Amino acid sequence: PDRHGQTVAVGMALGLRLQGSNSRVINFLSDGELDEGSTWEAAMGAFHHQLGNLTAMVDVNALQADGPTVGVLRTEPVADKWAACGWHTQRVDGNDVDALLTAFDNIHTAPVGAPSVILCDTRVGRGVPLLENREKAHFMRIDADEWQICRDQLTAGHEGVLA
Repeated sequence: PDRHGQTVAVGMALGLRLQGSNSRVINFLSDGELDEGSTWEAAMGAFHHQLGNLTAMVDVNALQADGPTVGVLRTEPVADKWAACGWHTQRVDGNDVDALLTAFDNIHTAPVGAPSVILCDTRVGRGVPLLENREKAHFMRIDADEWQICRDQLTAGHEGVLA
């Protein structure tokens, strides 16, 4: 992943504001990117510049390429860290579409000028037990013979919904 995405997003949000635009910037990042100092420098800069037009969505799946996040570099209490940087912070089940929509609806409740972050607790491979239970889930490969198993598991109980 691009480890400087948050820095780029801050620059875009600041540039849009300086142009008088009402557009918003949404940056998607992983919990692994929270290991980077530049991510937190950008977070502090966004608050300093009152970039209320910026939202970060963090996929908190507790996995990185090098292993479980807790073993690489602990990020918890992640919500407290974003709040300490002045961000309007929400934490939701990232696999729950209704919870995500509600979080987006609640962005308008942020203090004026405060950037927003939505922390999305997710499970890699959610809905497909073959993938959910795989030990090495980050950057996982699905073998040719596994694709149909994945399709069957994903659609089980969802007939008519995922047709």
